[in-house]
Amino acid sequence: MPLLKARPDLPTRGRRKNLAIIAGYLILAAGGYLFFRHMDGRAVLRALAQTRPAGLVVACLLTLGQLACRASVFRTLILPLVWLPWLRAQRFMLASAAATALVPGRAGEFMRAYVLKRDDHVALASTVAVTAVEKMVEVLALALVLAPVPFLVPHLPGWVRKSLLLTAALAAGLMLSAVVLARRRKLPRWLTSFGAGLETVRRPALVGRALLASIGSWLIDLACLLAVMHAVGVDAPAASGMLVILAVNLAIAIPVVPGNVGTFELGAIAALQPFGVSYEQSLAVGLLYHLAQVIPIAVLALLDSRFVVSLAKH
Repeated sequence: MPLLKARPDLPTRGRRKNLAIIAGYLILAAGGYLFFRHMDGRAVLRALAQTRPAGLVVACLLTLGQLACRASVFRTLILPLVWLPWLRAQRFMLASAAATALVPGRAGEFMRAYVLKRDDHVALASTVAVTAVEKMVEVLALALVLAPVPFLVPHLPGWVRKSLLLTAALAAGLMLSAVVLARRRKLPRWLTSFGAGLETVRRPALVGRALLASIGSWLIDLACLLAVMHAVGVDAPAASGMLVILAVNLAIAIPVVPGNVGTFELGAIAALQPFGVSYEQSLAVGLLYHLAQVIPIAVLALLDSRFVVSLAKH
């Protein structure tokens, strides 16, 4: 009887997922209308046409450096479960990032869990636990990178201060929860595999290495954004780039749109307004920053397509 009852739930879950995706598109469309209704399309095209190509090339190269740092974070955190050669970890992260850019949600992370289960016999729950710790480390690193913002920008919008406090509190709370769970000697049987994935939390040296790599990733991300801003000709302090990164990551926290289309742009517009940057230049920054994040990964994924396709094979 339980099996017969479980089947009708599958279409219901599919409908809920579709409704969530539709809701995400509607929210994005509403936000886009509010931001873009007073925008001069010709001014946007002029801002894009006057962009310095050298700055975009630098931004694309920095994106590859950021990808390498992210691969190092995952490779370090999963070390207690499986040893990944450096090159495989880099190609692994490349395939994951390419999948996430094409499919709504965290498709790349699901792919990682599936492939590690298939090829390295790592339990799905263990990879999920490692991914959760990875997110905690990323949030903590972001909070540390953004910590100077209140001192650099004295008159911050209210949403920025609240977001910074929320980010710091979330990072501390999640990490504390992981430490408490990891230190429990006996876990329920259904949590055994998940607890194995938290082994890295019991090793402060590994967490410290991952945190340093994640901080490096965010700093490279900031440098990438500043390169784009310089290429567009935006004259704003580095703190403005920090706010753009905060706004963009808040916008993509719940990914429902493939490739986060529109969220980068809305985040850039919202964050650059307090610095007197025009809507048109802000949109140009958001568009080019988004492309600088996607194009290098897409190009490398095509060049390394044989490996990417092999990951999807059964």
